[in-house]
Amino acid sequence: MKQQQQILRYSDDELRVLNDTFSERQDLLVLLRKFFLQGKLTDAEREGIKLFSTPNLIEIIKKTYLPEIDLTTPIGQLADLWSNVNTRDNGVEAAWLEMAARELLIKYIKDRFTDLINGTEGGLRLESLEYDSGEGKEKNFINLSARNSILAHVDFQTGQLWVLAGRKKESDFEIQKRLFRDSSK
Repeated sequence: MKQQQQILRYSDDELRVLNDTFSERQDLLVLLRKFFLQGKLTDAEREGIKLFSTPNLIEIIKKTYLPEIDLTTPIGQLADLWSNVNTRDNGVEAAWLEMAARELLIKYIKDRFTDLINGTEGGLRLESLEYDSGEGKEKNFINLSARNSILAHVDFQTGQLWVLAGRKKESDFEIQKRLFRDSSK
């Protein structure tokens, strides 16, 4: 019997963990996004963030927000945060600016994981990447590009987790009950 090949970068076990954690808890995804975007957290939210640093979740969250090239992933799904920098259509100067901004995005995400794991609040601050009229054009361009990329990346990847988590699975009893209910209509 031929073994079925994995279709997603995420294993069945990882999808099960995502489903068990997030399928009925969109509030946890909002909290995770708030953490990654350095929103002001209440004491209860700071306590809730600890859930994400558990071993069964941290690796899945890293795979989502800070992907690394894994040569065992299914065909067509190799990715890291450098892989979509446009070096083909840009000239050297434009590509360099994009690479400098991407470097900040990667540093920012790595810093957030350090804070998540250690329960700290250090590293690169999102607010430091906002437009500053006292800075030069190039630095402002890089910072603002990084800031906007961080916002888009975190929001998109949080949405990916939501999709991957799916809906809560029905038990056999719940399926039978629903089918019986639907058949009596």
